Amino acid sequence: MSQTIPELQTEVRTLQAEIVTLRESREKLYKQRSLCRVAVIFPKNNTPEAIAEFHQQNAAFGEQWLQQLEEIDREIRTLEKQLPQKQLLMEDKQAEIEKLQAEQHWQEIENKIQNGEERLQAQTRRINQIAAQLEAEIRTLKALSDEFSPSYAEWFQQPTQIVNFSAKTIPQAVAKNNGFVLESKEINWEEK
Repeated sequence: MSQTIPELQTEVRTLQAEIVTLRESREKLYKQRSLCRVAVIFPKNNTPEAIAEFHQQNAAFGEQWLQQLEEIDREIRTLEKQLPQKQLLMEDKQAEIEKLQAEQHWQEIENKIQNGEERLQAQTRRINQIAAQLEAEIRTLKALSDEFSPSYAEWFQQPTQIVNFSAKTIPQAVAKNNGFVLESKEINWEEK
């Protein structure tokens, strides 16, 4: 039977209350047992009839007292059997809660990882698309520079470099070793 964490927590609280009640009941019985007394009323005279009546009353009170003690002891034994059972059941429920919480925690982490991985892959694709566009724009700039450099050189009557291409690389995102690396990629000047 699969239970939810809130259901199990409710059961644990109920069991905790039952355990407290059982312990309180046991303590009351211990106290009641310790307060059990037999009242002995001595005869006013020492006649054989009075002494016989005294022994008879004491025997009846003693029997009644023993029955009370036996009943209290029986109730105590019943409670002492119930307490460990309730305690064990409560511990099992708490262990189940902890197990479910751990599963829930790891599921949340797994979901975050999957979501994060999807987002990282999407972002690396976006970076690579933008890098490809940038590379194409840089090649276009190079082509324009190559096209107009002779005219500028003629105009200034000396060799002229319109654009200085000191950057030779662009960023590129690559999946490596269970992660991503942002590295440099050489600009391909030959591609059109």
